[in-house]
Amino acid sequence: MAIYRPLEQRTADLTASTTYRNADTYLANVYEDFHFFRWCYVNPMKYAYDYEAYAHGVASAARDNIAFYESMGNAYESRKNAAIAELFEGRAITSFSYTEMYQHYVQYDFSAFLALLICLYGFMSVFLTEKETEMDALLLTAEAGGAATVRAKLMASALFACLVCFWFWLVDFAAFSAIFGSWEAASSPLYALESFVHASINVSLGQYAALSAVVKTAGIVVLGLAFLLISCFFRNALIPFIIGLFATFGCVFMAESSMGSGRVWLKAINPFVLVVNRELFRKAEFVSLLGYPLPSYMAALLFAAVWGAVFLGGIAIFVRKNAWRQGGRRRVIMDL
Repeated sequence: MAIYRPLEQRTADLTASTTYRNADTYLANVYEDFHFFRWCYVNPMKYAYDYEAYAHGVASAARDNIAFYESMGNAYESRKNAAIAELFEGRAITSFSYTEMYQHYVQYDFSAFLALLICLYGFMSVFLTEKETEMDALLLTAEAGGAATVRAKLMASALFACLVCFWFWLVDFAAFSAIFGSWEAASSPLYALESFVHASINVSLGQYAALSAVVKTAGIVVLGLAFLLISCFFRNALIPFIIGLFATFGCVFMAESSMGSGRVWLKAINPFVLVVNRELFRKAEFVSLLGYPLPSYMAALLFAAVWGAVFLGGIAIFVRKNAWRQGGRRRVIMDL
């Protein structure tokens, strides 16, 4: 503040000199000095200092709401406010850290889109190659064919998706850390970022980076299962690739349209929200599950698990029907 206050006084009436590179300036001129210290130090420090009181106010308001909703007989809202009070109670930013790296890192989505497109391209040939070469009938005659082959393909596909994703996540984190030259904020709480002032989880920035990577990978694996199911219905890779691409664009549009809105269920049912999961952790939101408040990120993970089970079931059903359809050809081949 010994540097900032004189700068604030000199620029208050907007008559200070704008001469380039004065001897008593740190940057180009006194106005750049003022805005640099204001946005990079003073405002973040003020936010960190005020956050404890703000979180205490949120927790106090939630406890007041508990009594109000109990008197109104609204059990769900009472439970939701109890969860909010527990979440915000005791929150504080005890140390000031340089968080610019994480401010940009949590907003970066390009690698996730690229990993998803790589999986879309790679998964198209997993089941289609056998049909194009007419090996699907011959594989049914092998001891390790049929369901065993499908399980191996699914495990290989999941492993491929995980390897691609974690490679991108590691490169991204290392690149951002190298660009900004700082690792010190890894132990700061997630709500140290102003865009996560109402964060739905109490973790550090480093823990959030790891958690976000795992959740992104889970979302891409689920979407990959959808791509595999789509490919099962065709004998040529082009049509399922286009369908998968448009399905991806539809999920992206759905996620963008619900972002920042109160339509929590619309976010939760979309598996793509796991790929851009900051929307799940930025704000404490809940959905009603049998009258109990379920955090939106848990609801999204549950829906993703359901979608994954549906896609796996669809693949299993299709493979079984394919085996029945190829039954006559299988008997002929075995006789030969």
